[in-house]
Amino acid sequence: MILSTIFLFVIVIKCLSLLSSAQQIPQQNPVPSTNQENLNPGQEGAKIFTGRDSISAHDQGPTINVGVESTNWPQQQDPAMIAPYLCKQQIVQNPSPGLKTGVYYRLMLRQSLFGRGSNINIPFGGTMEQSSFFRQPASQACPSTSDSYVHCDQNSDYFLDQMMRWLQEGVAGAAAFRADAAFVVTWYNTASAIVGRSDIDAGQLSTYQAIWLTDQPGRLSYVILNYDKLGFDAADFRMNSRSGRCQALFNGGNHTGSVPVDPTFMYKNTPTILAQRSGVPHMVRGRYMFRVDDVVRPAGCSNKTGGTYPMLIYPNIANMLGETSVDVNALCLDRSQTYVLMIEQRQTASCTVINSAIARCHLPKIYDWGTKTVYFQPQSGSHQEDKAFVGYIYFVPPTLDPMRLDIGNVYEWFRNPILKTVIPITWYPRNFTNPDLDYKDYNIRISDNQLYSVQLGLYVIGYREAADDQIKKFRPEHRVLCRLATYTNRNSPDYRWKPQEEKINLYQVEKWYLTDWERTNTLYSYRFGYLKLAPVTANEDTSQHLTHLPSGLFTFFFSLSSNTGEYILTNKTF
Repeated sequence: MILSTIFLFVIVIKCLSLLSSAQQIPQQNPVPSTNQENLNPGQEGAKIFTGRDSISAHDQGPTINVGVESTNWPQQQDPAMIAPYLCKQQIVQNPSPGLKTGVYYRLMLRQSLFGRGSNINIPFGGTMEQSSFFRQPASQACPSTSDSYVHCDQNSDYFLDQMMRWLQEGVAGAAAFRADAAFVVTWYNTASAIVGRSDIDAGQLSTYQAIWLTDQPGRLSYVILNYDKLGFDAADFRMNSRSGRCQALFNGGNHTGSVPVDPTFMYKNTPTILAQRSGVPHMVRGRYMFRVDDVVRPAGCSNKTGGTYPMLIYPNIANMLGETSVDVNALCLDRSQTYVLMIEQRQTASCTVINSAIARCHLPKIYDWGTKTVYFQPQSGSHQEDKAFVGYIYFVPPTLDPMRLDIGNVYEWFRNPILKTVIPITWYPRNFTNPDLDYKDYNIRISDNQLYSVQLGLYVIGYREAADDQIKKFRPEHRVLCRLATYTNRNSPDYRWKPQEEKINLYQVEKWYLTDWERTNTLYSYRFGYLKLAPVTANEDTSQHLTHLPSGLFTFFFSLSSNTGEYILTNKTF
């Protein structure tokens, strides 16, 4: 599957490079490896790719028209494309001494696709079997020489790892993505279609780049767009911008819709603003990120202030019991402000600014099963008060939560009493971060392994409710009864995708959060409850009554039995 996906990338972006880069293109001419320049780490000796002719099928006059509003499909073509800067351009002929120009491309593959590589690429079983997919060693399938378009060596592994770090810092949920292949196209010092020597000498040239990343199964895909400089707004001469307006967009093709790289009014006035602004302003200017595996989801942040704009939420399926957190990409954030996530017909969730592009919102208890519309905005209120950023979260019971704590064979929990007193539990360590960290520290990076170094406690939480005459309904109570065990969250790189496996003894309690009298008289008034894995806070051991736990993972509901002198867990799901 990955090979077909890669070849699809090559074919599509090769067409894109012809579309957006050249009106007059010379014959293919490899440039010696010592004279290469590109924008990426891990790339050396790239070749220049040039075609022979412009694509006459898309020659619609001065302006290249794509999308629902600009084409009359099916009478007029509406091709699917990723267009970093779509307008008629050219590779400068006979450039001035020292001026390099061209279109470069490179395919980067991880060594583990061939059954070899560094330790972090070894399968979980620890074996180094030859890949059954490629059926040949990497030295034959991918020589990775300086004049090769395809690389699968240590440089490509480094490049893919660096791209994953970029995504983690700018895209909500990218920590769960493993990049195994990337296709990179760089448009270097291209000029507008109608240009004079004086314009070229004045520096009216553009350099930008598209990086398309995918994983080995081909399920997740991300695009990173880098704009180094944009020297013209359109294809016409002297920066008139009367015709051939440049566009930066994702087009689904055949009138299925398009997504602009920047939806703001400033971009519509002057497309060159893309090189001055950024979707990840805390990292670098001119960089924008998108998730593109099924539909195009804008990531990073935006300065859009009017209308509605979708925000990226991870995870977008959340536990209805709350006390969990979600990461949000929406407007560009200021650490001095406080932001909130408003939930349809429910309480407001407070949010913590992780960096300029990502906010972490702490969900309250929802007590509802279904999809809720959410809005993200500053708490103080401002010009953003029109709720420009909208999203959706699907709230489910704990038993349906994909992020729930895995407690082994579910059928064993339907026995009363449970036959085994030692039960395995499993979780992914990257779901937990240290709650004591100060996120106002600019040195904190989501990709830093130390962020996930934290002690985790497995807590028993009881539930009961009683009639309240004042509110004329039953008032629910969630009480932390005890902590069964404590674990060290493993934060090494190999546990980024690998689950952590531990065991619990159901008849052993590490710490009670009830007094002796409560354990004797009120313990069994909590007829059922649930288990929760959450970080251990610094002041927890000095407290006898825990009223709140940090965000964590839930598991099945259970009931408390009093036929013996001890508590016994039995499964009671919704």
